[in-house]
Amino acid sequence: MRGTTVIAIASLMILALPHVSAHEPKEYTVLLKDDGPTPNGISPGILVSSDSLFFYNVDKRENVTHRVLVDVEGDGDFQGVEDISTPWLSGECELNETGERVNPECKVTSLLLLDPSNGLLPSNLSMSHQIDANGTLEEFYFSVSFSEDVHSDSQDFPTGPSDQSESEKQNDEFLKFALMMSLVGVLILLPRLISSNN
Repeated sequence: MRGTTVIAIASLMILALPHVSAHEPKEYTVLLKDDGPTPNGISPGILVSSDSLFFYNVDKRENVTHRVLVDVEGDGDFQGVEDISTPWLSGECELNETGERVNPECKVTSLLLLDPSNGLLPSNLSMSHQIDANGTLEEFYFSVSFSEDVHSDSQDFPTGPSDQSESEKQNDEFLKFALMMSLVGVLILLPRLISSNN
């Protein structure tokens, strides 16, 4: 009898705990193409700190490499001391018979972590996508916005075309309260019913 009561109380306590939403870090792919990056910008509300940008060169032309420069300092100069750049990325890397790259420096992709540990604070970052085609340099500019990764127990997520009305929220709260009171009633009556059957 005591075991049943303990299980019921534990279940009630779990239901009463606040819900905390967590964010799983994600990699957002940016394709580096002959006509610029795709997408050519990332709007606010999509990325947060701890997410990453995954740059992937899909341009298969010979003797053409791509890289992305990040203006961390926000001064319009992409070659500053604090600024970041990816390595030059090839369209493909030659592999040997065992499947390893012939040139270990050859890369097709690069990952950039959006995080203060990388010198990147939540903001709107200016980026330059450079294409080196046989010594001729071409540049495309784009921006990436990301915000702080905030975990809260009252975080509201979009539920569709419109948010819940105030009366719907009150109804939800009433239903939660009624469920809790029902569980309390079961906890009070269950031991009496069990003892009366014995």
